[in-house]
Amino acid sequence: MELFSEIHSRYFFIISEVLKRAALAPLSADDIAALVAQLGFAETPLSLTLPLLGSDASGYCLLKEADGLYSPVSLNLPSQPLTTLQQRWLKTILADPRCALFLPAPLQQQLHDSLSEVAPLYDEEQVLALDRASDGDDYASPDYRSRFAVLLQAIQAKRVVLITYESGKGNRLSAYFAPYKLEYSQRDDKFRLIALRMRQQKARSLYKLNLSRITSVTETDWSAPPGLASAVQALRLPEPVEIEISNERNGFERIFTQLSSFERTSEFDEETQTCRMKIYYYEVDEMELLITLLSFGPVIRVLGPERFKTPFVERIAKQRQLLCQTNAGGS
Repeated sequence: MELFSEIHSRYFFIISEVLKRAALAPLSADDIAALVAQLGFAETPLSLTLPLLGSDASGYCLLKEADGLYSPVSLNLPSQPLTTLQQRWLKTILADPRCALFLPAPLQQQLHDSLSEVAPLYDEEQVLALDRASDGDDYASPDYRSRFAVLLQAIQAKRVVLITYESGKGNRLSAYFAPYKLEYSQRDDKFRLIALRMRQQKARSLYKLNLSRITSVTETDWSAPPGLASAVQALRLPEPVEIEISNERNGFERIFTQLSSFERTSEFDEETQTCRMKIYYYEVDEMELLITLLSFGPVIRVLGPERFKTPFVERIAKQRQLLCQTNAGGS
């Protein structure tokens, strides 16, 4: 397998960028030198600029000069084909049923045809997912794909949608929403829609709706309110949950992966070999975040705030009490 090739080097990229921009409008020597310095390493201008401008035996003869301006000698601009490894990675990604949710069918077929002779890096059956629910979304369902496509289009076009939703308890809701973002939960293997509910054409409360429980969705002609992202951010709880993580039982990788859908900052303490993480969340996320952190056991320690730490400690105490009762009953 070819991992490295000179045509994928930084120098090849810099030269191709110079040729592409010079083809649009001839560049001066100073323009080219500035572009090389901008895209290259510290020493790149010393080794690349003069040969690039040269048109004799000491140069690359890729540019021709006229009235102090340089343009490409060849009319054929450089292309950068994918390596075998990149093609195999793309073939692997295409096999993921979630990938099809983001690509139109003609493009999917075109990519499959172009990679028909390429072997994927691995098959999905070769990967065993741990810490994941077994009732994930049905990504192959035509209805699911149709609803996903409508929501994706509405988010990109910034349009309000009319959604009918059925909760796990059988309660039905039909309302207008300004869709903000689609969020994937690796633990639940589900997509959720983050949206603001609209009332009298004004954005109100924040909702997170499981896509599999949306029974119908229709894009309207109404534009989403301006500043939707800022409005959603403003609903975030002011105090993040702060935790300390040890790398016991591969804790760093497990927790960073499981909490990938949350906005967070982290800092590694070399002295204690632990990581401190601040997790920002919305009120609707509180219960899910609590349960998720409990599932990590002694790998984490919740440092605050008290409004989150108190129920966290109470749940652990309750679990301990139940365990003691169970052991006492069995003895």
